[in-house]
Amino acid sequence: MSKTRFIFPFDALLALGIIGGVYIGGQFGVAAYQRFENWGKPKRWSVDKWDRRMMDRDCRLTGNVNFQIAEARAPPQFSRNSAWELEKA
Repeated sequence: MSKTRFIFPFDALLALGIIGGVYIGGQFGVAAYQRFENWGKPKRWSVDKWDRRMMDRDCRLTGNVNFQIAEARAPPQFSRNSAWELEKA
């Protein structure tokens, strides 16, 4: 029996490195796009009905679901911008 040494296929490492780099780069790209889309805030997780209603209220107050108003009273145009008027009877 002749002793043959196992030769490691180093050329496969280049292909695996490219595949891994594209996979990890894609994940970072998606995370960066989600942060860009949410004005620098992280993506929302497990958004329930309450959160959606608050996002709708924030959108009606400020024009964007990611911004809130810290004032005690709503602006005058908020009284004419009701969600109840949008529902069909």
